[in-house]
Amino acid sequence: MPVFMLVLDGLADAGWPTPLALARKPNIDRYAFEGILGTLDIGYRGYVNSDFGYLNLLGCYSERDYPGRGYLEALGIGLDPGEEDVCIRANWATLDKDGNLLDRRAGRETLGLEELAGELEMEIQGVRIAAYPSAGHRVVLVLSGKGVSDQILPNDPMRTGVPVPEVRAKRPEGKKTAEVLNSFLREARKRLEGAEVNRKRRWPANCLLIRNVGRKRETESFRERWGLKGCCVAGIPIAKGVARWLGLEVIEVPGANGMPDTNLEGKFRAVERAFKRFELVWLHINATDILSHDARPGLKRAYIEKVDSQLGRLGFRGTFCLTCDHGTASSPDFKGYRHLPDPVPWLISGGVRPDGLNSFNEREAKRGRRLKGNELMGLLVKIYKDREQ
Repeated sequence: MPVFMLVLDGLADAGWPTPLALARKPNIDRYAFEGILGTLDIGYRGYVNSDFGYLNLLGCYSERDYPGRGYLEALGIGLDPGEEDVCIRANWATLDKDGNLLDRRAGRETLGLEELAGELEMEIQGVRIAAYPSAGHRVVLVLSGKGVSDQILPNDPMRTGVPVPEVRAKRPEGKKTAEVLNSFLREARKRLEGAEVNRKRRWPANCLLIRNVGRKRETESFRERWGLKGCCVAGIPIAKGVARWLGLEVIEVPGANGMPDTNLEGKFRAVERAFKRFELVWLHINATDILSHDARPGLKRAYIEKVDSQLGRLGFRGTFCLTCDHGTASSPDFKGYRHLPDPVPWLISGGVRPDGLNSFNEREAKRGRRLKGNELMGLLVKIYKDREQ
């Protein structure tokens, strides 16, 4: 049987009791009873970004090779940027009549976003800019031309009620690219304000926020590192992009969209079929993070229970790992950005001697084994190979 890694995005939470602790999850807790628990310090030291988390969970993060989230997002939507291109992961957003940021995600509305992206192709100072819709409120910008640089800083203020600042250069070589982007954003705002489709939206997508930058870099594949043939089942582009960069086969599932209404049953069916072909199957589920950002702890708890039900139907008996890429605070009273930098809980069942911890939640996991960075996958592969001998 293969290694089955289930990643529930943003699963861990702040405060107590958490949605994970409150959830009725007999199948997950059975795995905990039969297995071992612990925490993984992924190494967040500021921004908490999922791609950094996924790469560490897969045992493949390298500061030298890391291409930046913009490039990985571009891979995730099926683009193949060149080595000289700069890729940017951006948000559609909503400004109020005074030019202040009203919503950082344009209400998560998807109406007309493909049409709006098509309105934004431009050339400025010899730099070609194209926009491509990604999942939900995301959009990917690809900059092509002489002298484009990834040495720029985001302009997302990470809060509402304030103006959106200009893009700034991170290093001197990024000055031209920052100027080009600021000109692009001003012209984009004019075009978006006049777009007919924005009159049909509850939250007009009349602004872009620059989030993450990246460009092409090569790295060792997952199989080269760990000796296992692997695949990924996911709904969101960034998980697919990480998988493609590492040479994991991406299995597409109709209706898998990274939202609470994703085709969850279809994803588990795809996983079951994948067990026959792969030695590592990575299933990524994003809804737990979405419900946390939307401050819906009750729905987050219910979704964990929904996942647990699917796990019960699957009846997997191989080497199983459940974890998350970061925690996300779901309480409506939580102040600040909701991604949490704390160590994340994990459980492994199958091929291990139980450690006596009987329930999977944040507190129980802290009583278990502590790992850092890329170490979780190393432990998983050792357990798998010991079982195969």
